Amino acid sequence: MRDPNLSRRRFLTLTGGAALVAGSGGLLAGCGSGESAAPKGPATAKLPDYLPSQLVKPDLAASADGLMAGYYNYPRTLVDAYRDKPGAGAGDVSVLTNMFNPAPPALGSNQFWQQLNNRLGANLNVTMTPSADYLNKLSTVIAGGDLPDMVTISARLTRRADVLTRLCADLSDLVSGSAIKDFPFLANIPTDSWLPTAFGSGIYAIPVPRAVVGTITFSRVDLIRQRGLNPDPANYQEFLQLARGLTDARGNRWAFGNPKRVIEFVGNMLGVPNLWKEEGGRFVSEYETEQRKQALARATEMYKEGLFHPDSVGGKLNLRDLFGNGTIAVISEGYAAWDTLATTYSVEVGGMAAPGYDGGAGTNRAGTAIFALTAFKKADPDRLRQLLRICDWLATPVGTSEYMFRRFGVEGQHYTWKDDVPVRTGLGTTEVKLPLEYIADAPHVLGPGDRRRVDAQRAYQEKVIPRIVRNPAEGLYSDVAIDKAGELSKIIDNAELDIVSGRKPVSHWDEAVTAWRRAGGDQMRADYESARAKQG
Repeated sequence: MRDPNLSRRRFLTLTGGAALVAGSGGLLAGCGSGESAAPKGPATAKLPDYLPSQLVKPDLAASADGLMAGYYNYPRTLVDAYRDKPGAGAGDVSVLTNMFNPAPPALGSNQFWQQLNNRLGANLNVTMTPSADYLNKLSTVIAGGDLPDMVTISARLTRRADVLTRLCADLSDLVSGSAIKDFPFLANIPTDSWLPTAFGSGIYAIPVPRAVVGTITFSRVDLIRQRGLNPDPANYQEFLQLARGLTDARGNRWAFGNPKRVIEFVGNMLGVPNLWKEEGGRFVSEYETEQRKQALARATEMYKEGLFHPDSVGGKLNLRDLFGNGTIAVISEGYAAWDTLATTYSVEVGGMAAPGYDGGAGTNRAGTAIFALTAFKKADPDRLRQLLRICDWLATPVGTSEYMFRRFGVEGQHYTWKDDVPVRTGLGTTEVKLPLEYIADAPHVLGPGDRRRVDAQRAYQEKVIPRIVRNPAEGLYSDVAIDKAGELSKIIDNAELDIVSGRKPVSHWDEAVTAWRRAGGDQMRADYESARAKQG
């Protein structure tokens, strides 16, 4: 039924008007005015307990502090996570989510989708919208007043707190604390991923999880060894020597291609905070620290020395291709890129952990531990429990029959085994494209894949996870942080490029930080400090 109190005008007030596609994996963002009416308090709800699944034993176990589980091979002996149909009695279940690939055949001509509904015991009606168009679709659906049973919500949705707390179901009674044990595979999601689901005293969504390890500085280990260099510098000076050894302008080779990522990496050597640091309830931005300015100065010196690709400032470089062909030797991306870079370009990739500037261990920024959130239409507890069981089924881990079906379909029909690797058939390539992983998913894992690479990835994580630095504002909410994200980032990005390129001196950084504070940085700080104070 249409909600008579939710007009399109009211929706636009809630979401801040027209929204924009956000970067860094988010689906939605926006800017606009309108006073927020959502609870301004912090997330005081008790988050779900973290209960690691013992159903399937990986080759390398996950840990509560963020180590990803690792698999050398796909388990051939599969475990049934569910003995019943998780959605039995749920009937039709409507879902709105995004997609990045071409749409699969419709339900009537898609055997995989039909089999999925049979296994769930419910009719999963998935409305799939290309990522670039997802915001408009979501806006129309919400303004119409009839939410689907489940909907993908980006962590970058403006007025996100208003939308979730006013329009979506409060899941607290079903998932808080030990209650999550009724959904053992949602309980397998680490606490970092649950933080953005809590507002006021409630939990209003489940997370689509990502690993906390964050951005990794990748290096072409094969090229480094060929040149007799050290792939694991012990301090800044050794890092600088590595960059010099990798650079040969006449040979069309440079160490770096992205100044911002190098600033961040040197910042990790200097102990720059992860966006914010907090002391006694007071928040200080990383941009206000002397270490951040020092990291910018070091990158500026390296650029002047010619250690960056000449088009790295202002140019539109395909950094992956340049990394793959050896034109640049160091690149920073999300953790999932390790496998992509290694397999796409058939090169040896390593993860470089930041050393301390003068020796010892540097720090490592925690990444955002979600891709998105999945929220639910308000309903009675029994209905919500059915929907959560469906999501729990979608979150079953590697080694379960449910996981293999979700990823590859039916053996012999949608995939076959080749050298212990599942390979999709033509039918599988066509049909197994439902974007189920954006509704609910298991925590990401290392592999299954090449043992040497999995071991290298795990060794990197074992080195950096103990020194990981989390953002103290994670789990706190600020409208400014969402509404003005683009404007604030532009101030910082432009200043960095002007300074690195030599168009402006390093002292210009102080002016840029002042402009950032006036444009919304100070208000963001106030929002976080107020939220922290209410937590007591």
